[in-house]
Amino acid sequence: MVIMLLAKVTKMSWFDSTELQDIVPQLQKLGNMSQAHSLVSMYAINDLVLEMSYVAKMKNLTINRRTSINFRDNALFDIFKVAQQETNNQFNQLS
Repeated sequence: MVIMLLAKVTKMSWFDSTELQDIVPQLQKLGNMSQAHSLVSMYAINDLVLEMSYVAKMKNLTINRRTSINFRDNALFDIFKVAQQETNNQFNQLS
């Protein structure tokens, strides 16, 4: 529930605060602490991607689209790299 709240707050204030636009590196730092932190970090990233792609019916469609496109352009590739790195780390731990 707290992770969903983080994702919703991030989406609502995406253009208000540049600190929130740097959430992916912050979640990556969290994931580097331990395996449990890594799992929480991946759940947070997953909820963030889901929330950014969700179209809220009550809000202005233009603002929602602008936020989603900006998120795609600025953060989605970093999320892909983090997920790939985390998958490699988990695979190496199994070997």
